Amino acid sequence: MFTSMIAKRNPKLVEAAVCLHQSGALAPNTHLIDLDALERNAAILAKTAEEHGMTLYYMTKQIGRSGFVGKHIEKSGIHKAVAVDIDEAIQLKDGSCAIGNLGHLVQPGKNQWPFVLTEMKPEVVTLFSLERAKQLNEAAVQAGVVQDVIIRVISKGDCVFPGQYGGFLLEELPEAIKELTAFTGIRLIGVTSFPVLAYTPGDNSYHYASNAQTIVKAVRLLQQAGVEVKHVNTPSATSVNTIPMLKQLGATHAEPGHALTGTTPLHAYREDLAELPAMVYVSEISHQDQTHAYTIAGGFYPRSNMAYAFYGDSPRTIFNKAEVDLVSPGNIDYYGALKREQGMQTGDTVVYAYRSQVFVTRSHVAFVRGVANGKPVIVHQQKRGM
Repeated sequence: MFTSMIAKRNPKLVEAAVCLHQSGALAPNTHLIDLDALERNAAILAKTAEEHGMTLYYMTKQIGRSGFVGKHIEKSGIHKAVAVDIDEAIQLKDGSCAIGNLGHLVQPGKNQWPFVLTEMKPEVVTLFSLERAKQLNEAAVQAGVVQDVIIRVISKGDCVFPGQYGGFLLEELPEAIKELTAFTGIRLIGVTSFPVLAYTPGDNSYHYASNAQTIVKAVRLLQQAGVEVKHVNTPSATSVNTIPMLKQLGATHAEPGHALTGTTPLHAYREDLAELPAMVYVSEISHQDQTHAYTIAGGFYPRSNMAYAFYGDSPRTIFNKAEVDLVSPGNIDYYGALKREQGMQTGDTVVYAYRSQVFVTRSHVAFVRGVANGKPVIVHQQKRGM
């Protein structure tokens, strides 16, 4: 998906990948992240948000959630994380990272609320239902704290991805607000939905999803009920390019993930976007037959939209391009497959650039510095399945 763009905007990362792999410093099945570029991206995101009076929470699930990367993002100006589930929150907290939002997309289990309140201490908790609100309220009362919460809202017909259903229906919100504001252990301060922005391939920009209007209507209902709305959280495709759109909608908070590595869908098509591509997936040719070269895998994601990959054994040859073939999202990715090209050799480095979700893969993650000056050094490796 991003092969052409990374060759134009950060080709030295591809060159670093082949050098590190061929030297033995980097194993196949590794997502390689240009840490200098990621820090740069985080800093310009933070600056843009500050200019528009917004707060950002960073998301790490796409890049291998860890305290290592979290602390570097925090030092670059985005000071708290959004944890997609409690396991991510634990990993980040173990790395001394601060938790901004917990509960969106995955709600903690009913017996985990005391742990959330006493150990995770999130700035806000996102709630999907009155039942979960009641559980959290009881735990907060017992702990002697008041936890700020925001609610996920949805209207019939809104965009909701499979596996992410849930939230307060807009038509039921007035009655739900009465119950939520009666609790003494939680304080309702805002709303969220996902996705707020949508992208149609071929377009030159994003547009508001119907969920955006649901947020606007929900804010109005909260205000009419006397709730002081302090937090309007608008996740999806947050970037330097979209922050002004989100602010115009009334957003106070947003949650960049793919923008940290310059891999939102729009980054595949526009060279003028502020964030640099900062991530590739490194493999090698394992074996071949008459039609295909098979690459060591473990890091593919069904919605990655892979089309081509680079292959070679040196910076001089690595920009050879081969077509990705035999993609089967319904099967385990033991191997990838490239249409065989003349000159391919077993052991060649293969570099993919696609839309990643490292937390649902078996891949390793490595962070490299010195890419821009041609002196790449791996500064941290995060192993999986060891």
